[in-house]
Amino acid sequence: MSFNNANEEVNVEEILKKIESYFGLVPKIFQILAENPLALKAYFIKFEILMTDETLPSLTKEFVSIGAASALGAEHCLLTHLKVAKKFGATNDQLLLAILMGSMIAETDALAQSLRTYEEFKD
Repeated sequence: MSFNNANEEVNVEEILKKIESYFGLVPKIFQILAENPLALKAYFIKFEILMTDETLPSLTKEFVSIGAASALGAEHCLLTHLKVAKKFGATNDQLLLAILMGSMIAETDALAQSLRTYEEFKD
């Protein structure tokens, strides 16, 4: 059994066109993954499954992405998802709230970890 099938056909151009149609651009991670077509295809399949899942509306998924990018300090991801959310109709107030929510979760996590350490230390 082989997990790496170098002979498998991957239409990189088609994948990049789909990505560009969603984002309005091809984010850097996809540009670089294109150097390894099988890795690009694998990552894109997961992306496509999640982005076409109708459990959450597209705009809601973008708000989640904005919050996560904000929490992680992922500036390029944040900017990309802000643009897409705006394209889907998000207001500036909604975008700001998504950023604030994500940042608050990151702050809360840091504070919770630090306070647990402090609590153990002081005893």
